[in-house]
Amino acid sequence: MRIGAFLLKHKLKKRKRTPIICNLGQAKNIGLLFNSDIHADRETVKKLESFLKQENKTIEVLGYSNIKKNDNPLIGDKNHHYVYTNDFNWFYKPKNELINQFILNDYDILIDLYQDEEFPVEYMVKTSNAKFKVGCAHLDKGLHDLMIDVSKKKGDSLYLSEQLKHYLSIINN
Repeated sequence: MRIGAFLLKHKLKKRKRTPIICNLGQAKNIGLLFNSDIHADRETVKKLESFLKQENKTIEVLGYSNIKKNDNPLIGDKNHHYVYTNDFNWFYKPKNELINQFILNDYDILIDLYQDEEFPVEYMVKTSNAKFKVGCAHLDKGLHDLMIDVSKKKGDSLYLSEQLKHYLSIINN
């Protein structure tokens, strides 16, 4: 992982990124990144996605699993994708085209519901072309543009989701 972290740091030095603050009212397309290993997180994503669709947002969902694909494959569709540890090479660089497409997509908001430190997730968030990246605060301080403190309810993705919806609806109005 050290080599992967070094390569990521080197890649990010070459990039200039200026976040563009976007609230839920302004956002048209949203990327959702979550831990697909946890049933409660999958349920949270369904609820959040339903809410965002009612708000006429285009949603793309990417679930990351810390297991190998053969152990527990989840079936996706054109807006729901699942990636696994074996979708990254030895340096934790993506080798799956779905990941590269997710990273390159110019989302108005990237919502990262992942609450555990996982280098592949960090790689995807940090290299994402999203204009505004949001997630929990207890992870790497440079990971998100808007960070929500969930230390009182760490691991509760529904709580994080509700807090993100609240703050994304009131900022920049």
